[in-house]
Amino acid sequence: MNLTSSTGPARTRIDTDDLAAGSARGPLSDRVLFAAAPALFLGGWLLMRPIDGQSEPGGWWTAAHAVWLAGFVLFAVMGLRFGRIVGARTTGQRIALTTSAVIVVVSSLANIVQLVIDLVGGFTSANSAELKNAFSEVKDIPGAEALIYGVGAQIVFVGLIVFAVLAAVVRRATPGSAALVTAGTVVMAVGMGFGRNHWTVPLGMVCLLAGLALLGRELDRPAAPARRTDRGPSGA
Repeated sequence: MNLTSSTGPARTRIDTDDLAAGSARGPLSDRVLFAAAPALFLGGWLLMRPIDGQSEPGGWWTAAHAVWLAGFVLFAVMGLRFGRIVGARTTGQRIALTTSAVIVVVSSLANIVQLVIDLVGGFTSANSAELKNAFSEVKDIPGAEALIYGVGAQIVFVGLIVFAVLAAVVRRATPGSAALVTAGTVVMAVGMGFGRNHWTVPLGMVCLLAGLALLGRELDRPAAPARRTDRGPSGA
């Protein structure tokens, strides 16, 4: 809060930057939120290792997908919070901020739908063949495969990169966090080309976790309020 005075009685103003910083805080801090979401993403991958990442109903499948579900719920919460923790100053920055938030929220919702389907399929299937058949029925729905299992579910990481870079541009975060988020996404994408079990996939996830955790710590610090001065008619 800035206390400014003029030649008349003292007047109190509440800086809008202070309000933005305060409104970004809630029961789940940015520090916790930005670390927990990618940690759950990595945790789900690790829980799939005992079944070699294959479609196999059972305890490991259920645990992994439940953890992933929780993680993408948190990713969606992150996207909803973007506009309150990073102040965009120019039209281009506002467009980038809105775009990143929409991408992260919508793509997270696509992943949430996918994971709910996976969990239901796991509970209702007796073996891998039945589980894969259940997925085939969903993918036969026009547009479902691209939106729920394809690009719609994968672009969440593009939105995270855009946001991390923007946070660095407006000096709410360091270039290092943006670099780690970008590198983690690229390494994951390359690793997936070799297969979901390739060692570069968890490496990318760890890098993403490090970048988002650092970003959350930086964003959890209140932004420095802009200095403003109200002057009276005499300019005193």
